Amino acid sequence: MHTYPANSPEAISRILALAMIVDGHVSPSEVHAMHRASFLKQVKVDDETFDQTLRELCEDLLDAAANRRAGVVEIDPKLLDGLLLDIRDPLLQICLWKTMVDIVQADGHLDGRETTLVRRAARAWFGQDRAEDSFTTAALTT
Repeated sequence: MHTYPANSPEAISRILALAMIVDGHVSPSEVHAMHRASFLKQVKVDDETFDQTLRELCEDLLDAAANRRAGVVEIDPKLLDGLLLDIRDPLLQICLWKTMVDIVQADGHLDGRETTLVRRAARAWFGQDRAEDSFTTAALTT
């Protein structure tokens, strides 16, 4: 897995890319939701950085896949937690978490893998043992 400095545009892009691909496809509404996040310009996440990081993430996930032919790539929970911990700035965590929620809800379908990713981010960044309850409730009321 590529390594990036903490809070870097690449580390941020990788988390956003995970939010988009975790359900197995990227929808235009998810990309649009990401582009609406105004903080991305401030942290220097541009289209080129995002595209390059997305490409590297996909390559890394395919390289690590135990069974490529199955059409499913699993991310080790410890690896995922490590990737999430590359985002250390508390304000950045809040902005990124909100953007992740916007992305996973953008296509009108909340996949279990998307929910798992957002829950793990809440636990990693906010120490929320029961974060899934608040996220599920919020997702059902929107």
